[in-house]
Amino acid sequence: MLKSNGNWDNYGRFRDFEVDVIVVDDNASYGILSSTIAEQLSIDTSDKIIEIKYIVNENCPPMEIRNDMGVRVYMETKKENKNLGSYPLCISVRDFNMELAINNESTSAGSSGSLNLLEFPSSPAIEEYQSEIITESTQTYIEEGQVYQDKQTVAAAMKNYSVMHKFQFRVKRSSHRSYWLICVAESCKWHFKATSINDSAMFKIRSFSRQHTCCLMDETFIQRKRTATVLGSMVVPKYCDPKTVYTPKDIQTDMLSEHGLNLSYMQAWRAKEKALQFLRGNPCDSYNKLPKYFYILEKNYPCSVVKLKKAADDCFLYAFVALCTSINGWQHCRPVVVVDGTFLKSAYRGIMLTASTMDAAGTILPLAYAVVDYENDASWKWFFEKFKEAYGERP
Repeated sequence: MLKSNGNWDNYGRFRDFEVDVIVVDDNASYGILSSTIAEQLSIDTSDKIIEIKYIVNENCPPMEIRNDMGVRVYMETKKENKNLGSYPLCISVRDFNMELAINNESTSAGSSGSLNLLEFPSSPAIEEYQSEIITESTQTYIEEGQVYQDKQTVAAAMKNYSVMHKFQFRVKRSSHRSYWLICVAESCKWHFKATSINDSAMFKIRSFSRQHTCCLMDETFIQRKRTATVLGSMVVPKYCDPKTVYTPKDIQTDMLSEHGLNLSYMQAWRAKEKALQFLRGNPCDSYNKLPKYFYILEKNYPCSVVKLKKAADDCFLYAFVALCTSINGWQHCRPVVVVDGTFLKSAYRGIMLTASTMDAAGTILPLAYAVVDYENDASWKWFFEKFKEAYGERP
């Protein structure tokens, strides 16, 4: 199912869309999927870029399909629920406006208020920029002529490619303008060359030899740095459903049977952590979202008491929440409050402090909770001060 001509709201939901359908093979490439969608929706891909997204669950932001790896992830997810309405593809279209520098005469004749997305010191051939710029490091198909958004994306894509094809390379030359790779076997003629486009951040593949002239199948490549990122991207589909149990031991078994990679337990564990990070984001980023989250709470639940306290270095210290419904219902409950603290098992630990009471029917009701970095006299004192601020005094 395709949802098109809609728009994304602030809560990650696709609204006001039209519905269409397509049929594709489960082993279709990104190019085939894009062209099929473009043909069905009558999209001119010569000057338009198609954005393909889908929603895994309500707790996960929309996932975008940008390359063959993204298609594979989607197909594996779709296999779990093949109903027509499950995991619909949300299609957005935007202009592919790669503006080139123009000569002085055109500049003087044009509008002074126009904004160029990219300016080059000269006017290179337009066909060099006809292809879509690749922004994903999980690109599985690599060929000459591809354009990547920057050198880091090219380097990450080649690491992913080396894992998929079981070989190891070394860097022959690397600078802000070029990125050359050769096989670790000196006799092998395999090579890869990418250079910047007119000193811009974008890199274009100039030369790429697919075939190795050596018989090297070096499994030690898996021990190289940052390989966990590549392996993590390969096992992302296994963690799309939060109910799925997929352990590092399972990763070891599957990688050995499917790709011939012999991983240690720690390598598999790091791959799992990377996959979860791809889906849920970095845990430390959640702390930056607390002010926005508290703002939404106050907007949706007026008269609630939410407090956030930071340390002198602007790091997280305490957070307190008492919702208005609990505050209003306190007068109808027994005048007894039970407090407790429990350890959190997240990456950054911390303690959750809670306050509860009991209504006339004997049902336990939450009054307030707080998350603190450490459980000590200072944190408990702050918790009780905010609790009194929210609930006042009562006989």
